Amino acid sequence: MNLDDFENDNLPPLLRRPDAVPDPVPVAQLRGSRKELLENPVNSLDADAASVVTAGAVDPVLVKKLVEAQGETAAAGLLMTKPVVGGTLYAIPPHRRYLNLDVLPDFVNQRWADQVRTAMDEKPATVVPVTYKTLTEPETGQPQALFVVRLADRKALADAVTESMRKTFHAQGGKNVYTESVLQQGIKEPMTLFLVRVVYDDGVEETYTVAGDGNSRLVSMWLARTGGDIDAAAAACVAAVIGPVDRHGARRPADQRAARTKVADMAARVRRGLAEPTLTEATRREGHTLTFPAMVIVGAVAEDGSRLPDLIAARDDLVANLHVHVTPWTDGAQNTQGMQRVYRHALRTGLIEEDVYRVLLGAVGAGTMHTTLELPPHRLWSAALHQHAVLAGQAEQMNLLIKQEFGIRRADRQQVSDRLAPMALSAYRSSERIDQAVRAFGNGGTITDTVWKRPWQLTAGSDALQVLDEILKRAENDEAAAVAELTVLGGTAAILDGYITRDRGSKPGLVKEAAKAPFRATPNKLLDMLAATCGGLRMLHSIAYAHVAADPSILPKQFHTVEREVDGVLVHDGEPIVDKAGAKVTIDYEWDLVYAADPVHAEAEIALNREKLGNNKGSGGNADPEDVRQRRLLDESVKNARKAANTLAKMTRTHARGREIFGSPDGVEMLREHLKKVDDILLAYGPARTMVLDLDDDGDGDDA
Repeated sequence: MNLDDFENDNLPPLLRRPDAVPDPVPVAQLRGSRKELLENPVNSLDADAASVVTAGAVDPVLVKKLVEAQGETAAAGLLMTKPVVGGTLYAIPPHRRYLNLDVLPDFVNQRWADQVRTAMDEKPATVVPVTYKTLTEPETGQPQALFVVRLADRKALADAVTESMRKTFHAQGGKNVYTESVLQQGIKEPMTLFLVRVVYDDGVEETYTVAGDGNSRLVSMWLARTGGDIDAAAAACVAAVIGPVDRHGARRPADQRAARTKVADMAARVRRGLAEPTLTEATRREGHTLTFPAMVIVGAVAEDGSRLPDLIAARDDLVANLHVHVTPWTDGAQNTQGMQRVYRHALRTGLIEEDVYRVLLGAVGAGTMHTTLELPPHRLWSAALHQHAVLAGQAEQMNLLIKQEFGIRRADRQQVSDRLAPMALSAYRSSERIDQAVRAFGNGGTITDTVWKRPWQLTAGSDALQVLDEILKRAENDEAAAVAELTVLGGTAAILDGYITRDRGSKPGLVKEAAKAPFRATPNKLLDMLAATCGGLRMLHSIAYAHVAADPSILPKQFHTVEREVDGVLVHDGEPIVDKAGAKVTIDYEWDLVYAADPVHAEAEIALNREKLGNNKGSGGNADPEDVRQRRLLDESVKNARKAANTLAKMTRTHARGREIFGSPDGVEMLREHLKKVDDILLAYGPARTMVLDLDDDGDGDDA
C-alpha cells in the first residue's frame, strides 16, 4: 500500500496500519480472569472493580496470566510495581483495552484544580466541582485502590467528562493534542488507568476506569474518531461509555451486552476495511481508536505492608513523576494539589477539624461556613481561614507538612505564600483579577511579622461589617492578635481589589497614577508598614469594609499615617485625608497605599527618581513637556499597531480561521478608517518634508 495515498486535506500521512482486533469476549467467559485478579494477594479492588478491569481487556487470557499468583516466591504474579510517596502501587503490565468499555478521561479535574470554582464562589460553576477520596471497605474500613466520587446523577457525570475534555483540549494552547499522531499510527505508549466508583444521589453506583497518565492521548483518540471537534468528541465519549444520561437505576446485563455488541460491530468493520485494497478514512479513524495499550492500577500497599491510605496523593505523585513537563498542569494546579494533600494530612493528624477541612476544600458555601464555624458569611473569611490554618497556632506543624509535601528544605514566607496562594484565594476564581491577585499573594502575601507563626484567631459574628469594626477597635488598642487579623482581612481584600500587587507589579514613578508607586515593596513588607500605624490600620479596615459591602457608594478611604504639616495644617496619624472641599479622599491606586506606608521614604524616592530621569525630562529635572509626551505616545502606538498587524498577518498562514483572525470585516474597516484619519492629521498638521523618506523599512524585523 502506498502511504502517500492519504496525503490529503483531511488525513495526515499514514505511518502504521491499524491492527485487526478480535470481538470482545462474552462476559460469561471472563470469570477465570476476574477470579485470578480477586485472589491476587496485592489486589485491593472489590468484585465490581475487578469486573471492569477484566471486561475491558482485549485479551482476558493474557490478563489472567499477568495477575495469577505463581507461588510464595512470586505472590504478586507478574504485576508491575510503581513506587510512590508512602508506598507502592501495583499495576497490570501493558495490555490492550477497548476504548468504549468503561474508560473515561480524568474528570476529577486535578490538572486544572486551580481553575475549578468552589462552592464558596459568588458566581456558580458551569459544572459542579468534583471532589473525590480513597474508597474504603464498609465492613473493615480498609482503603482500596479505588477512588469514590459522589455526583447528583449521570448528567452531572456527563457534564464533568465534557468539561474535562474541553479543558484538556484547550490546555497550553493545544500543545497536548495528538489527534494527527493517532490517525497516523494509533497509540503506542501505554496509558495508566485508575478505577473510580461513581455514587449518585439515588444510591446507584457505577465503576469506570479513568486516565491518570495519558489523559491527553485519550482525549485525542476521541478527537481522531470524530473528526477533530472537541464538542463532538465529548458527546461521542459520553454516549459510548456512560450511555443515556437520563437513564435511572443500575446498568443491567443487557446494557453491557449492547455496549459489547457495538464494539464487536466496530471491530468487524475495521477487519473488513483492512482487507480492502484502499484504506478508507472510516477504517483509519475507527481502527486507530478501537483499542489502546494501558496499565491498570489494581493494588496500593503502604511501606509497612498495610493498605495505602491516600490513593489520591499516590496518584498525583505517580503522574507528576511520569510526565511533569508535558502534562497540562500549571504551577497553580500543582500548588493546589499539594495544599489539598497538606490539608488531608492535617485532618488525619488532628491539626484541623472536619468542618474547617470542608471549607478549605471549597466544598461548602459561605452560609454553611457561618453555621458550622460561626464566622461571618462572606468569602473573604474563607481566604482568612486558609491563612489561619497555615500561619497561626499550629504553624510549625503545618510548616513541616508543607516542607515534606513540596520537598523544600526551608519553608520561608515566600515559599509558603507561593504554595498557599491558589488555595487561599480559591473562593475568588471567577474574578477577573484572580491571576494578578494570586501572583501578589504568592510574593509574600499577608505574611507579616504579626501574622507569621503568632497566635491569633478569627472573630466570630453574623454581620461581617460589624465584625470588621470590632476588630479595628481592638487593633487600635494595640492588641497584636487583632492587628494580625486585620492585616489578613484587609491585606487580602487589598490584593483581591488590585490595591496591592507584587513588588514588580508597579513601576517607580513621579506622579500618582495606575501601575506606578513611589517605591517598590513586597506585599507583606507593605502590610507590615501599614499595620504599624493607626492610619494604616484604618486604611486596611476601610479596604476590607468596602470589599465586603460591595456597594459603589462605599469606597476605601485614605488616612494620614504620620504627624506632619500638610498645606500649613498639622495632621496626625489616623486622621482622614480630606480634599479642599472637605470630602474624604478615596484610595484609587496602589500608589496611595505605598505612599501612606512611609511618606518620608516615598518623597525621598520620588525626588531620587526625578533626579535620575532629569537628563531626559527637560530642564531642571521636571517631567517631559506635554508635546514630548504626546509624540512618544504616538510613536509607541504606531509601532505597536504595526507589530500587531504583522503578527496577525503571519498567523493567517497557519491559523485555521485564516484571514478571519483579524476579526470581522466591519471591525477591520473601522481600523483602516482610524489609521487613515491619523495619516490625514499628520499630512495636514505635520511639518513639510525636507527629504525623501525610505518607506521600505526592513530593519525592524517584524514584517509579515
